[in-house]
Amino acid sequence: MSILKKYIDKLQSRKYLQKDRNSITVDDVTIDFPLVFEGNGKMYFFKLNRYVYVKGSRYTKADGKTRDFLLTCLFKKGFMTDGASAPTFAQWIVPDIKKGNDVYNSAPFIHDGLYMYKGIITGADLTREECDDILRGIWRISGMDRMVAGAADLGIKVFAGSSSHWGNDSNNCKHLFNAKFEYR
Repeated sequence: MSILKKYIDKLQSRKYLQKDRNSITVDDVTIDFPLVFEGNGKMYFFKLNRYVYVKGSRYTKADGKTRDFLLTCLFKKGFMTDGASAPTFAQWIVPDIKKGNDVYNSAPFIHDGLYMYKGIITGADLTREECDDILRGIWRISGMDRMVAGAADLGIKVFAGSSSHWGNDSNNCKHLFNAKFEYR
């Protein structure tokens, strides 16, 4: 509960607008071919290798610069994830997956992959907040309402905020996700 209070206080103070941390803005998501995965409502696994490309900009606090980037994510056959693991009461707003909306679906898949690596990928060392920015940004691109995306982001901080999620590879499929970050 203290995490929730801290987050609400931060929002109310509008301190987050002062660029007190690295941040990512997502501008576009491209998927060459439909994502092909199967699942049982609890776990989803890729049946074919698939690439997802995320374009956006990254602000880095250390140098105060904003640069465009391309994030290339490869999901190899067998990669497993639980999708958007929202609590039961929120699944009607933030379902695990949305049939026919691969952009929406790519968000939690990428987020889980980045979390498995603790944000350390080829070309970048992303903070946890930046990984969350990517999830929220992709959902916004997929058509999710800004308020819902913000609430989902808050839910991530409250429910997935424990250290057990950051670096977790309990499905032993970390090796089936590759990500490359390039400045443009």
